[in-house]
Amino acid sequence: MEKIEKILLLGSSGQIGSNLKKKIRSIAKNIRCLSKKDLNLEKLSFIKTKLDKFKPNLIINASAFTKVDEAEKDKKKCFKINVSSTKEIAKWAFKNKCFLVHYSTVYIFDGKKKKPWNEKDKAKPINYYGKCKLEAEKEIISSKCDYLILRLNWVYNEKGENFPKKIIRIIKKKKKIFLVNNQIGTPNDAEFISAMTVKILKTIIQRKINPKILNLSARGSINYFDLAKKILENSQGKLKKVKLIPINSNIYTKIKKKQKVAERPLNSLLNITKLERFLNTKMPDWENIFIKKIPTLIRNYKK
Repeated sequence: MEKIEKILLLGSSGQIGSNLKKKIRSIAKNIRCLSKKDLNLEKLSFIKTKLDKFKPNLIINASAFTKVDEAEKDKKKCFKINVSSTKEIAKWAFKNKCFLVHYSTVYIFDGKKKKPWNEKDKAKPINYYGKCKLEAEKEIISSKCDYLILRLNWVYNEKGENFPKKIIRIIKKKKKIFLVNNQIGTPNDAEFISAMTVKILKTIIQRKINPKILNLSARGSINYFDLAKKILENSQGKLKKVKLIPINSNIYTKIKKKQKVAERPLNSLLNITKLERFLNTKMPDWENIFIKKIPTLIRNYKK
């Protein structure tokens, strides 16, 4: 297979980026990995300088402001990292004929649809994080650069902050936990997302067909309450027994009102028909991956 001359990975210390480091070696001759320490995306003037220095043929932007609740409090920071920096990267990619891979989110949708969201559904975000990610997509498309947008949902990893790690933290501290049972999604392991990203890129290189926008997810669905139950049931005795109490998302929002908790879509499922057809592969079920990861998630938990 023809390899890409130079790949630049942004956000190399994040959940997806840390998993992509090794996997992209199979498609690149030269790789440069930049973490937040190497390139702070809040400092927009440095982006062009860094890109000019390496002159990549492909940029994978795995860097983002992903703390959904904090986005409601620090809108300026969220916008700068998720929108302004993306605009600069896309602008550079167009001028330098560079291919851009960018990760987006199911949170660009309002969650009111009963069926999984497909790539052509009308976006209508209900929180500030989702609004910024939608704006980032628009900036990429309007830049006219050659791009691939991969929309994700419920990403978790052994490192970093994510819902399963948050559940483990609360279980260790409390005797009873209130958990939302009317919001559904698909937990997606960052390692799986990274492996599929490389597989998609290989297919694009080989077939010379670019799908532009793809939903990337495993199969299946679950709500937050049942996901917490799944973690407890498969903790192999490493977590103490706690009382899990299912509640409606509206009640949860009222309980957390003072903390400015962001509204989240009730339905965060992604339709992956286009993905499976493009790769000619059936995606695995999320549960088969997740259960194997639970012991590692608990072991790598940090207070």
